[in-house]
Amino acid sequence: MPRLTSKRQEARQGVILAAARRVFVERGLHAATTHDVARAAGVPVGSIYTYFASKDELIRASILAANKEETDSVLRDMQAAGTFRERLMRALAGWYAYTIEAPGVAAFLADVWAEAARRPLIRDLVARRRERVVMVATILLQEGLAAGELRPDLDVELAARLFANLLDGMILECLEANGEIRLGDVERRTNLLFALS
Repeated sequence: MPRLTSKRQEARQGVILAAARRVFVERGLHAATTHDVARAAGVPVGSIYTYFASKDELIRASILAANKEETDSVLRDMQAAGTFRERLMRALAGWYAYTIEAPGVAAFLADVWAEAARRPLIRDLVARRRERVVMVATILLQEGLAAGELRPDLDVELAARLFANLLDGMILECLEANGEIRLGDVERRTNLLFALS
């Protein structure tokens, strides 16, 4: 068997993480097995344990990788716009694509939130995800303040946390409405939150 270079190892690990994300979203944290992930990644199940000591470690790594991918994509797209409103709308569109439009993700997040009450590992992942949303919102709001596009007395930290809560609430509302939340709904509520006309 040929020896894997670090680049090939990194690529294989990326394939496993992407497969794990798909499998966990499709089947849920409990029902999904490492055999399911191996099958989806096209690798022997032993390969998973080469990179991850346990299913929990695989869950952790796959969720962190997915959160980083989403955050990096939203930040990149957001920075390509000009005004605060344009950057905000791009950030919302990216969040919507990754969270609401992506099949099964909203239900997966609800499953993860429920599991967070019982498992410290999952609670930590939920907190890290929220902090990433708060970080993106903070960057956006600070830029809006610096450009004079927001009222100068805006409490950036509080507004960023309210924004994260609004988005999480929209995920739950999406589930309650059987997926019937439109991007326009998210935009209107966000405009109200930041007193944008």
